[in-house]
Amino acid sequence: MQKVIVSLCLSVAVQLGAFAEVPDTSIRAPGMLVGSVGAGDLHLLLDDMDAHLTVTGVNDRQAPYVFAISKDGTPFAIYTACANPDGTDCRGLEFLAGIDSGRSTEQVSRINQAYAAVSVYKSDPETVHISRYIILDHGVTWANLLENAAVFEVLCAHVTEDLLEQGPEAAEGSAR
Repeated sequence: MQKVIVSLCLSVAVQLGAFAEVPDTSIRAPGMLVGSVGAGDLHLLLDDMDAHLTVTGVNDRQAPYVFAISKDGTPFAIYTACANPDGTDCRGLEFLAGIDSGRSTEQVSRINQAYAAVSVYKSDPETVHISRYIILDHGVTWANLLENAAVFEVLCAHVTEDLLEQGPEAAEGSAR
């Protein structure tokens, strides 16, 4: 009799297990702690940012990256920094946008000093980069990662406005 009851209980348990909810790996809870990211995380991050993915890949060290266009139309990239040469244990993210601008290095340096939360620098005579780096050591919440992305987007808009602004220094530089 006990064998029948045990068998019946196991049968019911297995059937009930089939109805158990499988966790959805296509979303991240706001409080979820993120200590390392992979390509899937970058895609989810873009989804949560309402950004449009344009390119995804890995560099020569197998570290994942994505190129995207923000909901406001700004092209940007997210690069990972990984501890291992096989693209694993990626504990750093860099949000990076490139803006066409002929502003001088001195003008860009002054703009950079106005924004502590991003780095603004010249990469060539006609391009200015806006960068925000996030360190994931010991983890940050998914909500914090999204907030960092939002700060990057807002500051990109402000820096772009500053770069396009035609103040006396820009007019002086263009008259030469």
